[in-house]
Amino acid sequence: MIFTWLRNRRRRKILASPIPDHWKTILEQNVAQLDHLTAQQKTLLFQRVQIFVKEKYWEGCNGFEITEEVKLTIAGQACLITLGFANDCFDRLKTILVYPDAYVAKETLIDSIGVMTEGTSFRLGESWGSGPIVLSWESIYEGGQVPDDGRNVVIHEFAHYYDALDRQFSGTPPLHDSEQYEQWTRVMTAEYESLVSQLQHGRKTFIDPYGATNPAEFFAVCTEHFFEQPRQMREYSVDLYETMKLFYQQDPAQAV
Repeated sequence: MIFTWLRNRRRRKILASPIPDHWKTILEQNVAQLDHLTAQQKTLLFQRVQIFVKEKYWEGCNGFEITEEVKLTIAGQACLITLGFANDCFDRLKTILVYPDAYVAKETLIDSIGVMTEGTSFRLGESWGSGPIVLSWESIYEGGQVPDDGRNVVIHEFAHYYDALDRQFSGTPPLHDSEQYEQWTRVMTAEYESLVSQLQHGRKTFIDPYGATNPAEFFAVCTEHFFEQPRQMREYSVDLYETMKLFYQQDPAQAV
């Protein structure tokens, strides 16, 4: 209780000063989705950006410099997906690491017979359940300039943040009740299996093929489409769109 009180007091102090005009300019330049928000949503986004920028620990990697623009661009894109929630500034997230471009990360792979191999891969971002979120500035900036291609590394990795709130990357974030869990399992399982089947048969898919990697990646990829291509997603699958809408408590198709 005392920690919540202290956090709320700290945030009231942060919000006591209005967001600087030059911050708004940067956000409008680097978060193209702002054009589709209502005045109320935009005000809420600005407030959450103020909190996000002040509360997180920022670190540049491979010599990358964390500037005001970097912080604001990441915060603006991330906070887009919080606007349907009453109070959310990614409270469990403490650290954000930013590389200038794609980076090399170690990975462990297990094949179908259980043989484990270690290697490396190039990545644009990654998210850990209780650790930092890692991002590539090149991809962040591009995602903010092109709002409707269905690809946004910030939205993708912050969707993983929600997925991991229950300490596991399962593709199912914490939901409200058993009814919502039943709907989520029914719809998301069917849509995931449909995507996998379409790819196996060599068909072109609306959902990015990376979503077929596993249910966790499917949820993150669907989140990208939901916020970047909401009308196309609704046309592709009303059930999928409504399931995402119920979780995020937003209806971006109405604003586009």
